[in-house]
Amino acid sequence: MYSTAEFALISFSLIFFIVDPLGNIPVFLALTEGVSAQERKKIAWRACLASFFILLAFAFIGEWILRLFRVTMSSFQIAGGILIFIIALSMLQARRSRAKSTPEEEHERAEGDDVAIFPLAIPMLSGPAAITTVMVLVNLSTSLAHRVIVILCILITNLCCYLIFKQSTRLMNLLGQTGINVLMRLMGLLLAVISVQFVIDGVRGVIGEYSGSFPH
Repeated sequence: MYSTAEFALISFSLIFFIVDPLGNIPVFLALTEGVSAQERKKIAWRACLASFFILLAFAFIGEWILRLFRVTMSSFQIAGGILIFIIALSMLQARRSRAKSTPEEEHERAEGDDVAIFPLAIPMLSGPAAITTVMVLVNLSTSLAHRVIVILCILITNLCCYLIFKQSTRLMNLLGQTGINVLMRLMGLLLAVISVQFVIDGVRGVIGEYSGSFPH
């Protein structure tokens, strides 16, 4: 369906835009308010490491989950495309999607809890949308090379998250909320285009599956 280069570009774009480290800067700063710069780096590292292993786990078990519930790849691709499109709409409006996390989830933690795991790793960085995206990409893979690409994209995205969170104060001062909103809207536009293509490909797959089952 896709060449290796195209698949790599689509995979990284989808995972990076869905995880949205730039858009998560204000939330990260709010959750780590009052801690030292060194401790903030440690929190960022733990959050990104946990997110990597969570997404990696679903990359491996995603196909098994689909088989367990007897879900075809085409129907899952359509559902994933719709969910990604919802995220894209929120990004186009420069606001966080509730498909990733709700305000209640972000504040539902007792004083002293490790924010690196909740709510940073789950559900901010590796929420339902990111998990669905990884599962869709793995099931779109047509070769071992494609699967390796997905894993590398997960790794690179989380490394980028760590570097961005590590420099979050500087980036916030440099870009400001307006600059972050502009970048979020641009990423949302690209994400919307990709999600629509996912739905189109999924619909084609469903038509092909059902047309093949009809007697001629």
